[in-house]
Amino acid sequence: MLIVHTFLESTLAQRWQRIWATLILVCATLMLPTPAQAAITPQYATLSRMSDGGYSVNADFRFSMPQQLQDAINHGTPITFTVDFELSRRRWYWANEDVISTRRDYRISYNSLTQQYRVAAGSDQYRFNTLSECILFASRPNQWRVLGSDQYTSGEQYDAAIRMSLNTSRLPRTYQLNSLTQQGWGLNSGWYRFNFTPR
Repeated sequence: MLIVHTFLESTLAQRWQRIWATLILVCATLMLPTPAQAAITPQYATLSRMSDGGYSVNADFRFSMPQQLQDAINHGTPITFTVDFELSRRRWYWANEDVISTRRDYRISYNSLTQQYRVAAGSDQYRFNTLSECILFASRPNQWRVLGSDQYTSGEQYDAAIRMSLNTSRLPRTYQLNSLTQQGWGLNSGWYRFNFTPR
């Protein structure tokens, strides 16, 4: 009986040791810092009146770019972010009327010969010394003319929406396949909506 009792105590002690070891391992894993999730988060967007009566959009997006995407840029793969802007007029008797739907691409690339980063926005080219400066510029569309003076009625209320996303269709085929399978390549801020009443 003494042998059986000792054996049971030993078995129970081993089980408790395994349980405690598992709990310690789980707690240690939960306490480890996790990498920031890749995301584009809209902060604000406004429309500013221009001297000719048109309106330009100014916006700010916060980037959390995955390391793999940064590595792709640094190894010479151009990356394109697309900003979409939409404007619609409210109608009480029917669905809203679409007034404007436009987009602008920000193409980020790296030149290893000059060791400079470049952002192409439409026909304009901008050069930067660091990738962080490049991303900061691309994440803040500024003075982007989206509305002509003949495309709105003063005093009417409009619904505006803007979003920014990684344009995966502009990626090389290998990266396009990655974008379908890996989290972080599907960067998209979702629509940021706000009201707009032109003066």
